[in-house]
Amino acid sequence: MKIIDENEEWMEKEDEELEEEEEEKSVEAVEEEPEEEEPQRSAVKIAKILIFYLAMAFFGWNFFSFMFSSNFCSIGEIIVQGNDCLSENEILYSSKIKLGENIFKLDLKESKNSLMQEPWIKEAVIKRLIPNKIIISVKEREAAAFVCIGDEYFTSSKEGLVLSKIDKPEEGFSLPLISGLEITEIKIGEIIDKTEYKTALESINSAEVIIPKKFNQIIILSSDDFMIYSEDSTLKIRVNGPEWIINKENLLREALGKIEKEKLSVEYIDIRFKDSLIIKVKK
Repeated sequence: MKIIDENEEWMEKEDEELEEEEEEKSVEAVEEEPEEEEPQRSAVKIAKILIFYLAMAFFGWNFFSFMFSSNFCSIGEIIVQGNDCLSENEILYSSKIKLGENIFKLDLKESKNSLMQEPWIKEAVIKRLIPNKIIISVKEREAAAFVCIGDEYFTSSKEGLVLSKIDKPEEGFSLPLISGLEITEIKIGEIIDKTEYKTALESINSAEVIIPKKFNQIIILSSDDFMIYSEDSTLKIRVNGPEWIINKENLLREALGKIEKEKLSVEYIDIRFKDSLIIKVKK
């Protein structure tokens, strides 16, 4: 009986060991399954990503194709802001922007560069207003004087930039007229590269500060000799430059008062000399 019991125990142990081995194998099989499925899952994931990006590219291409070819985005209105001297048509012509052009095909930088070729325009900003509007904002240069060069007349800025060609100014013109420059011809957009121009402009503006709305013309006699004329040409002041007018303001006022009080017929007032002023009376 004892031998039988020992055999049974041995048999039972053997069965238990077999069951444990089978369980271990089944566990290993289960653990091995994810390793086999992982490449498949990665491939599926990559495929989904590729499909997504292909779909996005397809819709994006069609969207941009629509935007660049549809009449929906054709320029239907151009708004011009900040212009005073130039008309809207002149600004549109200079910008080379055309109604009906696709708003996305418009090269804003090229249009701005074209616009900046116009001497009157100092600054310019061009913006798209989707879907079909363009806004052009400009800042114009200020005209400072009329200039006589040869037989022609021009409008110029403070810096001497020639802004436009004009007819001969009539009486009562709003800007000072500068003549006597040693220049035979000049083109619109060019700079008057003469120091006498700035000296003349500053001189007549200084005279205007002392006696507003009195003087409107200055003739350059030489590089340091200028004759300023009143509107009716009854009063002339001969100067070296603007600083002489400022330094002799009191003397000049006294001289003008004397002329008016005594009803003198004066050819001109000469303030070119240091610490003195000469009233040249007509003979």
